[in-house]
Amino acid sequence: MKFILAPILVFLLLSCGTPPQKSTTVIINSDTTTVVPNTNKEIIIEPAIPEDAVTANYMAGIPAFYGYVNNVNTVDASTLIKFENDYAPSLEIEESYGAEIMSLRFPEFDSDLLLVTSVIKDPNFNKYYLYLLKNNEWVQVVNGWAIHKENKPDTLQPISVDPTNPSRMHRYYSVFDLDKESELGYTWRLLSERISIQNR
Repeated sequence: MKFILAPILVFLLLSCGTPPQKSTTVIINSDTTTVVPNTNKEIIIEPAIPEDAVTANYMAGIPAFYGYVNNVNTVDASTLIKFENDYAPSLEIEESYGAEIMSLRFPEFDSDLLLVTSVIKDPNFNKYYLYLLKNNEWVQVVNGWAIHKENKPDTLQPISVDPTNPSRMHRYYSVFDLDKESELGYTWRLLSERISIQNR
């Protein structure tokens, strides 16, 4: 009888108590690394636009592109002007010791014009050239001309389309003139002229 009661008491004691807590084990894998997927995208670094570059629509029907003074050769007295991605041929200005460029827009022309202000051997003058890009070649709209710095060329637009005749250009230029009232005995006079357009 004692042997029958003992297992029953043990069973009752175990079944009436709270079940034992199961231990929880947390496993941390210290070898885990973060994987960044390779997108295989090409990184393109856009080149900086050269200093003093001038962007314009030098060619009708295509997006604007820039031009800039690329090289000044003081030995040969020449200045090289180049253009973005060779969209236009290079332009070499002879008898030039440097230059500045700007674009001019006139409704009488299909595209922007390139005005080159060249530094010449005589530093008292600015020499000007006006170009048009035609059939992938730079051609002069009119022949080159000069303005003496005494005539303050920076204060005027050196050339424009003649408002009275769109087949001509109106430009300023300097001429040497004897002047008894001047201390030097001469002066530089600023004159203007209307000249036929050579290329359109």
